[in-house]
Amino acid sequence: MESAQSKSFTACTSHFIHVNGIPTKVIKVDGQSTGIGDGGVRGCIERYTSNVIFLIIPGNPGIPDFYELFMETIFKASNCQVPVWAIAHAGHIAPPKDLKITNKERMYEAYSLDYQIEHKAAFISEHIPADKKLILIGHSIGCHIILGLMKAIPSLPVIKALQLFPTIERMWGTPNSTLVAPLTIYCRWIAFPVTYLANYLSDYVKWRFVSWLVRDRKVPKCNIQAALNLFNPYVANAAIYLAACEMKEVIDLDVDNVKKHLSKLLFYYGTSDGWCPLDFYHNAKALFPDGDLRLCKHGMEHAFVLESSELMGDLVWNWMKEEIAVNNNKLDVLN
Repeated sequence: MESAQSKSFTACTSHFIHVNGIPTKVIKVDGQSTGIGDGGVRGCIERYTSNVIFLIIPGNPGIPDFYELFMETIFKASNCQVPVWAIAHAGHIAPPKDLKITNKERMYEAYSLDYQIEHKAAFISEHIPADKKLILIGHSIGCHIILGLMKAIPSLPVIKALQLFPTIERMWGTPNSTLVAPLTIYCRWIAFPVTYLANYLSDYVKWRFVSWLVRDRKVPKCNIQAALNLFNPYVANAAIYLAACEMKEVIDLDVDNVKKHLSKLLFYYGTSDGWCPLDFYHNAKALFPDGDLRLCKHGMEHAFVLESSELMGDLVWNWMKEEIAVNNNKLDVLN
């Protein structure tokens, strides 16, 4: 482990590690880690008694700070027994200035969708002990990344892979893509100079600006803090480049791959999701009649972390608690 940052939020700790030579942020909620031990991230896991780890693969931007309240909710619902982790996408978090960088050129690259799958595979291989089992939680494009992981590594120790508001097909044809697709593909160059100049604003001004944008919403402070990362021109460029890759590459649903892993998949669709319209849910129900496909009854938006982190966290725990109890051989997590 090369660096760690203490967070002001109660249960979360964050760390920067190198994955494939890229500085990568990992946030943990496990009640154990308060800093870095000699064993680094892996050492902290091995000190924990649970056989199961929740691992969140974020949407885009791939900034795990957006999920802090969601993570804390799951952890508290587990009676503080089951660790919850989230990993950033490669290039989506600027590392702290005091972090030792072995390859500075790689820090400023924008990484493709395929590479994000390789990045997560490397992280799991290098930092998850072989005796641990995973519940993967994908959100938005994180669902596509999880399906790619399961296809590339059939032996992945996955109990369940949750697909929350999945963007796994026909992204260019969705309502939200009407504006986003042309901007990300043809106008990406505009973002760099704008964010480069905006990055010179003080942290206070940035915070006040983001707070003003969400002034009429009950957005947790961790989300405002997360959004500040997007003032970094390299982070903004990486997120926009990944969005462009999504528009061009997430086209046809990989039906064979979904069928192969159907027993381990749980899909959760929104009723008014501009990235995953309702007809995608009905089509998936027809394609996979034996699958676990659920429709949101709570009116949550695609970016559920903005106002529904606690609700979503409670749902996830209630879905998973029995399987976790079986794998941990502990009945007390059901209380």
